[in-house]
Amino acid sequence: MLKAEIWGIAETGDGYMIFVKPLKSEYSVPIFIGKLEAQAILIGFGGITISRPLTADLLHNLIKETDYVLLRAEICDLKDNTFFGKLVLKNSSGIELALDSRPSDALALAIRCKSPIYINERVVKEAGILIEDLENPAGTDQETKKRLLKAELEEAVATENYERAAEIRDTLNLLE
Repeated sequence: MLKAEIWGIAETGDGYMIFVKPLKSEYSVPIFIGKLEAQAILIGFGGITISRPLTADLLHNLIKETDYVLLRAEICDLKDNTFFGKLVLKNSSGIELALDSRPSDALALAIRCKSPIYINERVVKEAGILIEDLENPAGTDQETKKRLLKAELEEAVATENYERAAEIRDTLNLLE
């Protein structure tokens, strides 16, 4: 596992993309998330207090009220274009607990708990994109463009935005 950080959040046509970057790496992993998940992460970054707790706030409160601490949030796997996360907690007796989590929820909670973020090296190799290509999209190579479009296509299908999916499919066909 590689220690990582949230490098940025960008709005896309179908939602948001969060970029998880291993420290001292030239690569960042884009993960598509929904609007509410992006808001939860941004609220955590801003340290904003809202009148009713979001899911990440609820979990943060639960952790604070028990004898557990969040050791780390992990982006641990990628299967069929779906990212998998994990929360690793530890109690005062030294017992560790690993919980399956969506990456967006794990990241939102890690921000609130000020806990480290880790990402699996294989995930970075499979889904990572050179930061240089993200900063200079005009210079992005064809394979990187295809990979970004395929990930966006998966998200469009998952959210049943078939009109957008058809547009992306057509663009992919033109690139191939």
